[in-house]
Amino acid sequence: MGFRAKMDDKKIKVDLEKTNVKDILQYCKPKEQLVLYRKFGLVSWQEVPLQRIGESYWLTRERVRQIEAQWLMRLRRLIIWNDKYLKVIEEGKKILDMNGWFLIEDDFLAKLVNKWIGKFNLQELKMIIVSDFDIYYLKRNRHIWKWFFIDPLFEDLLTDISLHVVKYFTQKGEAEDLYEFVDKLKDQYASKYPDITYLQNNLFYTNFFKAIKWTATFYGKIWLDTFTEVNPKTIKQKVLYILRRINKPLHYQEMATKVLEWFPEKPVKVNTVHNELVKNNDLFVNMWLGIYGLKERGFQWGSVKDIIERILNSMERPMPIKEIQKEVLKEKMVSPNTIVLTLQKYKDLFERVDKWIYQLKK
Repeated sequence: MGFRAKMDDKKIKVDLEKTNVKDILQYCKPKEQLVLYRKFGLVSWQEVPLQRIGESYWLTRERVRQIEAQWLMRLRRLIIWNDKYLKVIEEGKKILDMNGWFLIEDDFLAKLVNKWIGKFNLQELKMIIVSDFDIYYLKRNRHIWKWFFIDPLFEDLLTDISLHVVKYFTQKGEAEDLYEFVDKLKDQYASKYPDITYLQNNLFYTNFFKAIKWTATFYGKIWLDTFTEVNPKTIKQKVLYILRRINKPLHYQEMATKVLEWFPEKPVKVNTVHNELVKNNDLFVNMWLGIYGLKERGFQWGSVKDIIERILNSMERPMPIKEIQKEVLKEKMVSPNTIVLTLQKYKDLFERVDKWIYQLKK
């Protein structure tokens, strides 16, 4: 069965208000239907690559692409005057406009599905969107994941930016503050292309970083996904990764559980995790009874007495007990009563100047 016969769209009589997108495929020839069902995942919910479809039906990849393009043109002509479908396209444009004119495929379709739950499924929405002339869909780029965008002229520019980003961090070898790096890109590209307004939009850059195949953003920073901060290999690196993500202290036993849960490919013992925490005391602080926090978050070594002394010394003024407790608990997880008892115990170091107010003894 060939694919050469053309179909006269005028002969297609269908009420688009009541018919699903995939039902319109009945007006295609049987083999065309099979190709399009697989290409858009209308049955299995999983899209099949053009090459694999061609191999199944003894067609070249280019011929399958032509069938896809012909169907999208036909769909475009069918829906061009239908409000139900045009509203989908208009909503897609609004979503892109609100997100810097650019979104990776999964994020864009997820936002679109939320607007049309119960009316169209994800595959139908994608088919409607890619049939439009104003919204562009790029799926074949070695440097960037699949994405939707509005301006038809910026694929080469986006490829250039992605190559620049990867080269920059390859040479630097470490992460950088996300918005500081965005400002650098804006200085470089927005000034060079002043008519392209999205190059001045922070949201465009933060969305675009998700699309570059070799970058990652995490904890307000951007780096390459090969960096140990986002692709940890050793136990120490994994513990650092988890504490940064969770952003709170953990007991070493719970930490071992998290390491197994987040990185299940390799078993780890509780003692191994504990030894790494103890050994790397330049990174991890034992806050109390095996609970560890990150030194970079402001936690410091020392007993309750040492911490109180350091706080009073830095403040250089008498402090109410409640304020002292608040500051100590930022560094060490202890009972508030322990702080009160420590102040009362070390009378040679701490002096009560008023009811519930203490200072360092002069």
